[in-house]
Amino acid sequence: MTIIIFVLTLWYGGLFFQSFFLHRYAAHQVFTMSKKMERITFILTWIFQGSSYLSAYGYGIMHRMHHAYTDTENDPHSPSYDGSLFAMMWKTKTVYQQINNQKIAVAPHFTPVSYTHLTLPTNREV
Repeated sequence: MTIIIFVLTLWYGGLFFQSFFLHRYAAHQVFTMSKKMERITFILTWIFQGSSYLSAYGYGIMHRMHHAYTDTENDPHSPSYDGSLFAMMWKTKTVYQQINNQKIAVAPHFTPVSYTHLTLPTNREV
């Protein structure tokens, strides 16, 4: 029973932080948070999502691009322009990694200044 409660807590916690932090805060900027609250929410998102964690920076930009280019060739994840579901998922992963690692140029209107701190610090930054 303890394992079931643990798994359900992680599952619903992950769903909550995906919706609350990554989608509403990072992608759509529906509300603002203090830096301290943002860091706490960021860490909780990382804990609850575990291996499926997505960077708020990469997710926010890719999601904004998705809304801007929905169902066109520039949509980072549209099944209309990929041969299969797997191809779409692979393209989504590739675009997300390129954005997150800053390997592709992203139009300035997709990258608010506040996004630059929404990544985990690297060893060089600590």
